[in-house]
Amino acid sequence: MPDVNDPMLAPVELPPQVLINWQQAVGLVRSRSTSVASAQAQVAQAQAQARQALSSVLPTLVASGEVERNLLPLRVFNPATGGVQEINTTLWTGGVRLQQSLINLRSWHDIGTSRLQERAAAVDTENAERVALGALADTIVSVITAERVAEVNRVSLRSNLSTLDLTKKRTLLGAASAVDVLRAEQEVASSRASLVTGDEALRRAREALGMALGFPEAWGVAPDIQIDQLAADARSVCSPIQAPEQRSDVRSARMNVDASERNISSPSYGRAPSLDLVSNLNYTSAPQALRPVTWSVSAVLTVPIYDGGILGAERASNEAAAEIARQNLTQVERQARLEATQAQRSVQVAQSNFEVSRQARDIAAESARLSRIAFVHGTGTSFDLVESARRQREAEIDVTIKEFDIVRAQIAALLALSNCNI
Repeated sequence: MPDVNDPMLAPVELPPQVLINWQQAVGLVRSRSTSVASAQAQVAQAQAQARQALSSVLPTLVASGEVERNLLPLRVFNPATGGVQEINTTLWTGGVRLQQSLINLRSWHDIGTSRLQERAAAVDTENAERVALGALADTIVSVITAERVAEVNRVSLRSNLSTLDLTKKRTLLGAASAVDVLRAEQEVASSRASLVTGDEALRRAREALGMALGFPEAWGVAPDIQIDQLAADARSVCSPIQAPEQRSDVRSARMNVDASERNISSPSYGRAPSLDLVSNLNYTSAPQALRPVTWSVSAVLTVPIYDGGILGAERASNEAAAEIARQNLTQVERQARLEATQAQRSVQVAQSNFEVSRQARDIAAESARLSRIAFVHGTGTSFDLVESARRQREAEIDVTIKEFDIVRAQIAALLALSNCNI
């Protein structure tokens, strides 16, 4: 086969960043993934809401002070002289108020609900990590697959350029016609189009990997990364489970149902009386005050009589929210079971497809070899040569994709029945 030189045979430009290993990828996802960070922020929000609910039954201490300056003289009775005395002075007052809830059924009930919501948010973070790892592994496999396809496209273009050069030489010797050259040129043009498409797919795959890692620019994959080792590396941060019902997204949805159903009865507790202990310590500098310092302790009983219907409307809203949570749980359970079933089956399907594709590739390669020999010896046509080369190129690309589909299916099967913690 004659040597050829073409500008399109040059490889795709290298990305600015290269992923070295799986551990580096997990670290970048942990620190830069927006989905994981959002889930962690939701946990912090749930914790703050739980602390807010707890504060309603804890004591509150409030201090206040006031300075009053009488701009007009203050007239007071002077018992010593028996007359009226005008005073133009500044008055100081201050106080401390302590309030402790003794009986507040709704607040105590809401504390338990907020704790359920906090645990559900924590479990939902685990699911966000599982999904992020799945997307990461898929993008890594996609980059490696796109690189292999781009390499196959260049090998195919080189082969077709060699065939074109050979056909032109045969034409000069009278062993081929202009139609044969035209067919070879058409196959070269088709290879160039496939190469351009494949290179763009590689760039987009690298950009998708960069986004999965938390960067706006493209990321490549180091050549020494073992694609077969990805599934084993994923097991280092993911623990297998026995049933889809144990998966983090199902458990989170179930906890949300429990919290929503508990929240239905919250407005009912709002109709119960509440009892607070209130203590006030006050000081005043008013000259007419018989005792500048006062201290009082009181029990305040609050009995709701009519609220305008707000509690009934709140209960109806909570019942609707609970029904939404139940329907979401049903959908998540169905989706988890379906994903687990399809993921397990997809491994076998991917392996079968790879075997079929490999056999088709071997047949196409042998057919292309025989067509080239026949064409060189004058017993074959240019159509047979071009067609066999096209089928060989398609078979090479197909077997490359099918090979990496096995790894992709294995990782999907692992994550479908796993809980991950990065």
